[in-house]
Amino acid sequence: GEGAMTAPTVDTPPVVPQDRTGLPVRTVADPKIHARQLLRQALIYVRQSHPNQVRHHPESARRQYGLTECARQLGWESEQIRVIDEDQGKSGAGSAVAHGRDGFAELVSAVSLDEVGIVLALEVSRLARNSAEWYRLLELCALSGTLIADDSTIYDPRLFNDRLLLGLRGTISEVELHCIKERLDGARMSKARRGELPLRLPAGYVGGREGQIEFDPDQEVQGAIRTIFAQFERLGTANAVLHFLSDHGLKIPRRRWHAESGSEIVWMRASYQAIHTVLMNPTYAGAYVYGQRGHDPSGPIDLGSPGPRKRFALDQVEVLLHDHHPAYVNWERYLANRAVLRDNSTQFQPSRGAPRQGSGLLQGLVVCARCGCRMHVQHGKPSVAYLCDTRHRRYGEPLCQSLTIDHVDQAITEAYLKVIKPAQIEAALALAEDLERDRAAVERQWELRLERARYEAERAFRQYDLCEPENRLVARELEGRWNEQLRAVAELEAEYRREQNRGLAPLTAEEKVTLRHLVGDVRVLWEAAEMRMEERKRLVRCLIREVVLLKDEQPRGQGGITTMRIGWCSGAWSEIRAHRPSGADLASTPQVVLERIRDLAQHHSDDQVAAILNAKGLRTKMGLSWTYLRVGQIRLRHGIPTACPIVPTGAEPRGDGLVPVRAVMEQVGISRSVAGNWCRCGFLHAEQKAALDPRWIRLTDEDRARLDGTRAAQGYGCWRLREAQRLMGLTEEELYQRLRDGKLMAYRAHIGDHWEWRIDRVDHAPHDVPLPPTGVHAASEEVE
Repeated sequence: GEGAMTAPTVDTPPVVPQDRTGLPVRTVADPKIHARQLLRQALIYVRQSHPNQVRHHPESARRQYGLTECARQLGWESEQIRVIDEDQGKSGAGSAVAHGRDGFAELVSAVSLDEVGIVLALEVSRLARNSAEWYRLLELCALSGTLIADDSTIYDPRLFNDRLLLGLRGTISEVELHCIKERLDGARMSKARRGELPLRLPAGYVGGREGQIEFDPDQEVQGAIRTIFAQFERLGTANAVLHFLSDHGLKIPRRRWHAESGSEIVWMRASYQAIHTVLMNPTYAGAYVYGQRGHDPSGPIDLGSPGPRKRFALDQVEVLLHDHHPAYVNWERYLANRAVLRDNSTQFQPSRGAPRQGSGLLQGLVVCARCGCRMHVQHGKPSVAYLCDTRHRRYGEPLCQSLTIDHVDQAITEAYLKVIKPAQIEAALALAEDLERDRAAVERQWELRLERARYEAERAFRQYDLCEPENRLVARELEGRWNEQLRAVAELEAEYRREQNRGLAPLTAEEKVTLRHLVGDVRVLWEAAEMRMEERKRLVRCLIREVVLLKDEQPRGQGGITTMRIGWCSGAWSEIRAHRPSGADLASTPQVVLERIRDLAQHHSDDQVAAILNAKGLRTKMGLSWTYLRVGQIRLRHGIPTACPIVPTGAEPRGDGLVPVRAVMEQVGISRSVAGNWCRCGFLHAEQKAALDPRWIRLTDEDRARLDGTRAAQGYGCWRLREAQRLMGLTEEELYQRLRDGKLMAYRAHIGDHWEWRIDRVDHAPHDVPLPPTGVHAASEEVE
C-alpha cells in the first residue's frame, strides 16, 4: 500500500569484464581487436609517393591523417595514437634503406618490439609497393599479434584468410605500380622518339612556344657559348680555354634549376668542369639525345634498387636524333672535339695527353718500335730520356729502350721546320686573322655585358622615377637599388677600360707587318724567348701524329744511330736517322752552348743567359734546365768573363748600360731609400734577380732629363698621379705596374718650392674621357 516501507537504493559499482590474467577488457568495435592490442600503440602511417603530390594534392594527406579518428572509434585512446609521416614524398617501390624511408623503418622496429597493437593506412600500397618489404612486415605483425587496417577493413595476419587477402593485395599493389610505370615509360619513349619530349636545356637554348628548341635570344649568352667552341678549336685543350677566359675576365652562363620557378641563367666564373661540360654536351651539336644517363644493370644492385646510374656512350643511348634543332657546332666538329678531349685525358688509358710544359718535345707522340707501346718522358735521372717501360711495369719484362731527348727533339724540329716552310706566309695571314677574330669576340662579349648592366641601371631608374615622393620608405629602397646598379656599371666600365688597354686594342699596321715578318721566318718564331714549350708541342701536333723510335744495338754509353719514323697527320710516313751521343758526349758541355754563353755574357747577366738558353730548348750536359748558378759554374770552369755581374763592385755601368744604385745616388742626388722607392713605383727602370739582390738601374740622358726637371720645363702636357688613376680607371698598384712595364712614363716637375710626379698622357687616355688642359692642376702630391 501507500504506507508500505520501501527498501533504500544502494549505488553499486559497474562490473568491469576481465580476462584470465585479471586485466580489464575494453569494449571494442570489432571482434578481431583484443584487450592486449588495445593496451599497445596505434600507428597511423602517412605517405605520398612524390614531392609534387605532397605540394599539389593535399586531400590525400588529409584523408590519411583522418585515420586517427578511426583509431579512436576502434577503442584506442588519443595518447596511444601516433602518426608516422616522415616518409612524405618518398616512393614505396624500393627498399626502405635505398629510398631513405626512415618512417617505415621506425614502424617495423616498433612492431618487432611488441609496441604496436594496430597499424592503420589508407590502403596497403601506402605501406609498401614491393613484395620483400610487404611480406616482411606481415611476418612481424603475425609474430607480435599486430593488426593491419585500412579505411574499411581490419586484418589479422595470424588468420589464414586475412593473411591470404593481405598477400593478394600486396601483390596487386606491386603489379599496379608496374603497369603504371610501363604505361608512363612507353608514352615517354614514344614522345622521345619523335623528339617532342621536353628535356632540360643547357645555357644557350630555350624552349619555343610549340615545343621546339631555339637559340637563346640573349646575344651575350650565345656569344659566350660560341667563344668556348671557337677557342677550343684554336687552342686544343679545355684548360687553355679556361686560361683564355680568365685572362680576359669573361664569365660563362650556367642554367640553374628551381623546383618552383623553373630555371634561370646565372653568370659564373669560368671553371674547367663547366667548359668540359659544354664541349661534351651533344645538344650544342643540334642532336636530341634521350637516355644518356640511366641505371647500369651490370652493377651491384641493392634490395629494391634498379642499380647505380651511369652515363652511356652515344652509340648506346635510346634516342639520338641529328639536326633536331639549331646547332652551335656541326656534328663532325663535335665528334672531333670529343676525340681531342679523350686524347688529352691521362686517366689510366693509352692516350697522348694534353701538351704541357716540361722537357720532351714529343711528349705523348713517341712509340717504341720494338713493342709498340707508348713511351714517356723520364725525369730525375742524369739525363732526361724517352723511356719504354710499359711491359716492365705490367709483366716484369726487361726495359725495351731508353733514348736521350736532345738528339731526337733536334732531328724532329729540323724535319718539322722544313715541312712547314712553304706555308709560312699563309700561316702569318691566318694567325693575324685569328688574333683579330679573338679580339673582336672578346670585345663583343664585353659590349654585351656593359649593355646588360646599363639596361639594369636604366630599369632601376624607371622604377625609382615612377614612385610617388610621399612613399619615402619605398623611394629610399628603390634609390638604393638604383645607386647599386650605377656602381656596378661604373665598376664594369673601369674593368672594360683596363681590358682595352691590356689586350682589346686592335692590331696596328706596324704590328701586322711585324707579325708577317715574324711568322715569315718560322725558325725565329720557334726560337723566340716568348715561345713556351707547351706552344711548341701544340704546333708539332698539328702536323705529326706519332714518331716511332728505334735505336741500334750499340752498347749503352757508346753512342750509335737512332732511327725515327715520322707519321704525319696527312697519312704519309718519312724516316730520318740521327747520331745518338755517347756517354762522353753527354758528360761535356757542347761547344755550341759554350759559344752561346760567351756571346750572351757580354750583354746579359747569368740569370738572363739561363732564361735565353732555356727558351731555346738548350740543356746542360746532364739534360737539366739552366740556372744562373749553372751558368756561372760553366763560365768559371771555361774562363768566360761576364760584363754584367749580378753583384756590383763599384759605381761603373755594366755591359748592358745599367748602373748600380750608388751611381744613381751620386748623379741624381738622392738617398738609397728614395732610389728603392722610385724603382718599386716604376719611376726608374730597374732589374733585380731576386728580392734581396742588388738593383741595376737604367740611367740614360732621357732618364736624367725626367728626374732633374729639364723635360718638364719644356712644357710637356701631363697628369698628376691621382688624375691618371681616375681617368684611366686604374688602382694605384695597377698604375705603378704600367710604369714598371714601360707603358706609361713618369717625370718630375718643379712646382713652386716642391717637386711633383707627373704621368705622360700621350696616347694612353680613354677616347671617351676628356683630357685635362695643360696647366690646370689639382692639389700637389709628392711621392718622395
